[in-house]
This record gives sequence, C-alpha cells and structure tokens, in this order.
Amino acid sequence: MSLQAVLAECARLADGGGAGALASVARRRGSLPMSATAKMLVTASGARVGTVGGGCLEAEITERALEVIERRMPAVSEHTLNAELAGDYGLTCGGTAVMFIEPVFTDPVLAAVYRECVALLARGERATMASGLEWSSSPEKALLTAGGGWIGSATPRLRAAIDATRAGEEEQRFEGDIFAERVAGPPRLIVFGGGHVGARVAEAAAFAGWRVTVVDDRPDFADASRLPFAERTVVCDFHDLPATLGADAETYVVVATRGHQHDALIVEQLARRDLRYLGMLGSRRKVALTWRLLVAAGVPAMRLEGVHAPIGLSIGADTPEEIAVSVVAEMIAVRRAGSRRRGGVDASAVTAEA
Repeated sequence: MSLQAVLAECARLADGGGAGALASVARRRGSLPMSATAKMLVTASGARVGTVGGGCLEAEITERALEVIERRMPAVSEHTLNAELAGDYGLTCGGTAVMFIEPVFTDPVLAAVYRECVALLARGERATMASGLEWSSSPEKALLTAGGGWIGSATPRLRAAIDATRAGEEEQRFEGDIFAERVAGPPRLIVFGGGHVGARVAEAAAFAGWRVTVVDDRPDFADASRLPFAERTVVCDFHDLPATLGADAETYVVVATRGHQHDALIVEQLARRDLRYLGMLGSRRKVALTWRLLVAAGVPAMRLEGVHAPIGLSIGADTPEEIAVSVVAEMIAVRRAGSRRRGGVDASAVTAEA
C-alpha cells in the first residue's frame, strides 16, 4: 500500500474516524525485510494499513502499537530479527529495527498535518515532517511544506530537526527524541525519446517505482496506448521544451532520442538546470562529439561534467532491455547515495564518476 494511502487513513482517524498508531522505521541495522521509509498504521481494532516487512517483526510492532493507542503517547520500540527467528520464518535476513510509534486520534493538529501530507503527495510535492516524544499537552508534530509554510506545532526543537534534514535526503533522521523525515511520493523521471530504448527505460523505471513521463516530437511514439506504464506522455518540439514538464531539482531525466542532434538540443537546455539526475544515451565517441558541440554553443563544460554519459552502469548491456536495466540501476544508485543499504554498488562512486 502506498504512503499516500497510509497517511490518508491517518487523516481520517484524526478527523474523528477513530484511533490508531502509526509505526515508522526510525533506524535499522543489518539486513531486514523492510524499506528504510516503511510505515504501518495499526487501528484500535488491530487492523493494519501498510507494512513494515511482515512476519514476526510486524506482529511485535502491532502489539506495541496497541499499547501506544491506549496511552496516547509516542514510544520508541526496538525489534530484533535474529538468525533463529529468521530461519523460523524462512528468511535469510537478520538485524534490528528501531521504530517510532505515534498515536493517531481526533486532534486538529494531527488532522491538519496528515491532510496536508495527503494533498502534497497528490500534487507530487515534497515536505519535511518532524515528531517528538513529548505529547503531554498536545501532539508534538510539525510539517514544513515545499513552499516554506509550517503546519502543526512548529516548536523551536522541531524546526531545528527539520532544518537539519538535508534537501533531497530520503531516509529519516532519528536523533535524541525527535524523528524527522522527508514526505515524498515516488520520484519523477522524464524520458526523452519513445523509441526502442526509451520505451524500455520508461517501463523498467516504472516497475522500479518512478513516475514516468515520456516525451517525443512524434505523436506515434508518445502515444499513451503503446506506453501504458507511463503516467504521462507529451508531444513537443525538442527545440523548445515546455515549462509544464516540471524538470526540477528532484527530477530524473534520461535523453534517448533517435539522433544525437536531438539529444544535443535537449541536453543544451537541461544541462544548465539543477536536476537530480541527467543521463544521455550514446557511445563515448558520440558523447565526446556532442560535448564539443555544446561547449561551442556556450554550455559550460563544468555543467556537462555532471551528466551521466555514456548512461548506465557498465555491465556490458547490449539489448534495449539490458540497457534499460543498466540505466535504472544507475538511477537507483544515485537515488540511494548516502544510504547504508546499497547492496554491492558504491553509489557515491557512481555519482563521482558521472
């Protein structure tokens, strides 16, 4: 279940729909069957909305969440999945998860925070939220929207925790008795070029969790019926990219058109912008030639140094499907840079080498 759905249920409860407790992963060590940003809402009846991995951990967390509902005070709960328990559940993982569990009940502060979270996720925006353990008088919870507006109890200590959370950071921060996190929906990807490779990149990225827009100057190649995995398709002239594409500092962009002249037009317009990721398909020879043309056209060489080109991890990819896997793997490495859970890929090295 999506983050938006979990928070929507929290908003319903806070608006007078009942009581529950929201469990969020605050810290984790080892290999655990859960995302670093996983959330699960437990209602007073014991029903669960969302998941934090299932199995024995989820049962333990549910039991602690019911206690939080009764006390109406947040709690920090540590849960360990050791080798013996993992084996009992047929798992090959093990580790420790620290959960921040907060009550959800009828309250105007909670209702306002959760309603805005749901609304901003629907708009594709981001925000930062912080919650403390001191709820003796009222919920210690605040949200800073992307536009700079504060909702909730924006006490000095919550403001400081939110300010300390880096822009673009996806994993949470839990320091002292304050839990701070970024509230964001799936990342956005714009793929320029709806041909063989572009379509496969879009499909693989959508499968991996990106919200995908495919852009082409040919209506047949930006046809939603042939790209059902894309959230949006756009037909436009590559000479003048529309502002409605919304390419911003949180956006991933892949340039994979049918010719290097089109790629050069797009990169020329986007290289000057701050994007989360900008990659261009092509051989090293094509990249070198395109870069010479762009520098001659006035694009600063230092801006081109940040472009991932040739795009994708070096895994010997050959077919459109294999290239798509290598490209999406590189985007994942960039997205998770700084994470302590990156498998065998050194995401910082991928970023540095681009």
